[in-house]
Amino acid sequence: MAERSLEGVASFVRDLGSACSAVRLVGDMLLAGSHDGLLICLDAATGGERWRLQVDGPVSDIALDSDRVYATASASLHAVDAAGGELLWSRELEGASDYVQAGDGHVWATSSVYELEVADFVEATVWRFDAGGDEQERWVFAERPWHVGLHADGGILLGLGRPRCGYLRIETGQKTEHFELDNESPVTCGACDSAGRFLFGHADGTISSVGSVEASENPRESLVTALAPSDSGWVSGHDDGTIATSDSTVTAPGSIDAVASLGPNAWASSWNGSTPTLTILQFGTISIDARVRQMHSSESSLALGDDLGRVFLIESEVVGRRLSDNEETSPEDFRNSELRARLRMLRNR
Repeated sequence: MAERSLEGVASFVRDLGSACSAVRLVGDMLLAGSHDGLLICLDAATGGERWRLQVDGPVSDIALDSDRVYATASASLHAVDAAGGELLWSRELEGASDYVQAGDGHVWATSSVYELEVADFVEATVWRFDAGGDEQERWVFAERPWHVGLHADGGILLGLGRPRCGYLRIETGQKTEHFELDNESPVTCGACDSAGRFLFGHADGTISSVGSVEASENPRESLVTALAPSDSGWVSGHDDGTIATSDSTVTAPGSIDAVASLGPNAWASSWNGSTPTLTILQFGTISIDARVRQMHSSESSLALGDDLGRVFLIESEVVGRRLSDNEETSPEDFRNSELRARLRMLRNR
């Protein structure tokens, strides 16, 4: 495959003004957050801006429930009207805010405290608010969660690091319930698939799944840095550059920052300390000029966010056509790319 640029295969590109720190594709919305605290909602089909909101950054996570967008940013949790972008309420959390999940009128957020003297996280808190912003419950424990997902039977499930490892199950009105996994290695990342199965990546390279049946696989003896569900099971990224699926493995330069699946194709971004790389397992590499740390996919689209603050929307049908075109990138392509960048700068003024 002739090497293409990410901008060249994207359906649209938008600028946040600072490094992208979160992206979510939900229905017809593309939600993105920046390091400087910009929260923006785009039409996922056209790229048209619906609204933007400025909060204290960085934005760390985004969730949607009914007509509200919830975002964790800096040390706070924010609720925003999904239609118009009006800030409905904000609540300060203890420590740095991490994850947010929302469903059935419950808003779950996590925060953690990092101790410089021990160079590790020493405490984490799970908060439950109602849709109006009233705190209902909180739970405090020693481990920082590295993945939080909604459980099909209510409540949430959290993958834990040291000291206990394993995972926690939290339900409304109940104490936390800790479960051990077959693998005692710390959880480093996680994902949920459409069937309600939880996937956990571990420091020893193992992938654990929790659902109707608990199972584990070890595609590589290298820390799992990123994990996403796929049509065939999962795609994992590792610290040594390995990109693994249930039926194939390739190696990219550096460490993997983010992974996602788009139909049958697995995407992964990596960084070797000086050069970023974007790999599509079934095609090859895509040219990028900045580190891509954020990815999130839906059934037919993929959103990516880079350290220059750009958000890219990839559509499966469009990218398939553009990748199958074997013509080399021409000077005209570069001129068009520069023109698009200038237009984005004018749009953001």
